[in-house]
Amino acid sequence: MNWKKAATILLGCALAGAVLVGCGGQQAAQKDNNQDGKNIVKVGLLTRQNLSEDKLNSLLKEKESSSQAMIVTYYDNLSAMQMALDAGNIQSMRIYKSVASYLTDRNNNLVVKEVADHPMDEFCFGVRKEDEKLQADLNRVIADMKADGTLEKLSKEYVTALKKGEEPPAVTLPFQPGDVPLRIAVTGDLPPLDLVKADGSAAGFNTAILAEIGKRLRCSIEVVQVASGGRAATLTSKKADVVFWTVVPVEKKANNEAVGIKGLFMPRDADVPEGMALTDSYFSDEVVDVAKK
Repeated sequence: MNWKKAATILLGCALAGAVLVGCGGQQAAQKDNNQDGKNIVKVGLLTRQNLSEDKLNSLLKEKESSSQAMIVTYYDNLSAMQMALDAGNIQSMRIYKSVASYLTDRNNNLVVKEVADHPMDEFCFGVRKEDEKLQADLNRVIADMKADGTLEKLSKEYVTALKKGEEPPAVTLPFQPGDVPLRIAVTGDLPPLDLVKADGSAAGFNTAILAEIGKRLRCSIEVVQVASGGRAATLTSKKADVVFWTVVPVEKKANNEAVGIKGLFMPRDADVPEGMALTDSYFSDEVVDVAKK
């Protein structure tokens, strides 16, 4: 895959999207956020695989209080969501704490705000339901990497110990000419977890995990870069064998009801479309809001 070309296309799409979002953005920003006596909170969220923006906003409307309402806007990549925040189209971005730290370390105009109830998401691989052997192989490797400390080591090296302003190093993925590779769909736009750099090189925590998985499964790894909203389609169309990343909220209830997050109730299957099976989790992270100071 031509990574440099892919990165250029992604950047171009993000900029084009930002222009479209920005049209009328100043007018939107000047609108009164108080409607029917309620304070309207506008939040950006990366596109989910199995829950439409309209459906999520319907769920939010059912649970809104008498004094405050939340409106969510989906974005297919982090860059477009940041531009919407800068333009005033949203008041905050709801993302993961590790990603928030990465952004605020590089932009003094941003601040992290804790979300009530401290919601957590677990990160898993998504595979087609019929690929039971692949699911089992990935679960075995995840278990081995937990047991021998590899996951903890990689998490520290690529996430928690990353110095302020430092970029995650590029990772060489195993590949043998003539080998049938395991194709992994990644967004490449969630640093330091999932990152494809401007020069097209794959980097970050997830890529380091992929390299280790390829080594342990003795297979080549090919990365397929997709937008957040295109992950499921890439899997079902068989353009990829595995989706990186798929998330599941850490359950706070005994049943499959929506997980309680103040102002944003996210169902357990919000990122798991029909036909997709998940592996065991390999990482978890807290959900926070990032806003302008």
